[in-house]
Amino acid sequence: MTNQTLPQNQNTRKAEAEKLLEHANKQLGEALKAYQQALDIYQDIGDKGVATLISYLISQTIIPNVPSTDKSGDSKIHLSVASGIIANPPIVDDSQ
Repeated sequence: MTNQTLPQNQNTRKAEAEKLLEHANKQLGEALKAYQQALDIYQDIGDKGVATLISYLISQTIIPNVPSTDKSGDSKIHLSVASGIIANPPIVDDSQ
C-alpha cells in the first residue's frame, strides 16, 4: 500500500509516529553521550564494575530510525547499534 492510497487519518498518524520516533532517537542520543561521559569518568577513577555495566548498556542499545520508504511507500525501519554513533566506542580499561 502506498502513502497515496492510505486514508488521510493514517497518513497523519504515520507522520505523527515518525516525528515521535525522531524525537525519541534524539533524546536517546543525548542519553548515550551522557553515558559515555560517565563511563570515561568511572574508567578514570578505576571503578571497573560500574564502567563495565555502562559499557554493556551502551553496546546493547539499538536506535530505530525511518530514513526512507521502500518501493511500496511503506517505511523501512533500520536498526543501528547505538554505540556506533559514539565517536569512541566504549572499552573498559582493565589495566587499572
